[in-house]
Amino acid sequence: MAIVMLGVALTAGAGGGVSGGSAPASAPVDEAWVATGASVTLPGNAVTPVDLRTRQVQAKVHLGSLPSALAFTKNDAALLVTSQGTDKLTEIDPASGRVMRSVTVGVEPDAVAVAPGGTAGKGMALVANLDSNSVTPVDLGTWKAGKPIPVGTEPVAVAIDASNGHDGTAFVADFGSNQVTPINLATLTPGTAIAVGPSPETVAVARPSDQLLVGNFGNDSLTVITASTLAPVSTIALPLNPTDVVVNAAKTTAYISGGASIVPLTLAGLALGTPIRLPDVAQAVAFDPRGTTAWVALQAGSLVPVTLATGVVGRAIHLGGHPSALVIATR
Repeated sequence: MAIVMLGVALTAGAGGGVSGGSAPASAPVDEAWVATGASVTLPGNAVTPVDLRTRQVQAKVHLGSLPSALAFTKNDAALLVTSQGTDKLTEIDPASGRVMRSVTVGVEPDAVAVAPGGTAGKGMALVANLDSNSVTPVDLGTWKAGKPIPVGTEPVAVAIDASNGHDGTAFVADFGSNQVTPINLATLTPGTAIAVGPSPETVAVARPSDQLLVGNFGNDSLTVITASTLAPVSTIALPLNPTDVVVNAAKTTAYISGGASIVPLTLAGLALGTPIRLPDVAQAVAFDPRGTTAWVALQAGSLVPVTLATGVVGRAIHLGGHPSALVIATR
């Protein structure tokens, strides 16, 4: 199952997948991290950093088998990676690429998101475990796993709505039971599940529009839920099978990836735009730090930039492997 999370931007660099030279030490670096090889038919054990400004592919960081999902902690201080093959959550120092620590979670962890809280305010990681139908909370201040939280069947994505600080909600897409399970972040207890379309693959929160967006892989649709009331309000037919949904920094537009395209959705009025064609199947999408470019991880093993103002697709950066997740930060 493809797991998605992410996106990215690009300038007109020279060369093909890898440029020559590197940015000065004092220059900020837009850095994408890509989990590659997360497939039982094409197993891998590494995540790959990419300097997006120079188009330089950096040395892979090797860790447990089948890396499946990525998330940054507060202020992009650390990178969290789930590994399905070892049932672990691992922390990487993004500046040095060093593996710092890991903790055992549930069976086949398939998604991770970071919520407020944790010891010393360092956050709480919520890890969705595909094969144990649970979410494991991990205190990032102590790196101790808490009691698993029961959810639906085959949880594959987690989104955090922390608009009320610690009294927020995590939303878990349950691929196998066609529902979204809300989790109270203050008590770490599940609420009543919300029925959505078949095989929900991805979920995102749009604030301040009070919308929860759920991409249903099974019937090429998007379920829109009012986040504050947990009531579904509409279902939108999509021109693709959704693998990821991300919301821009202005909170005006969502971008949905799937098939060989991404499509914009204007949140006011829920109007779909024209799909932007890509050279291969889109697994994940994320924005550059300025919000002007979306980087898309493609199934064939590359990243491509899409200039959001024009919809122009740039040249690919080749990574190899089978990308499954993507996150971007500036350091």
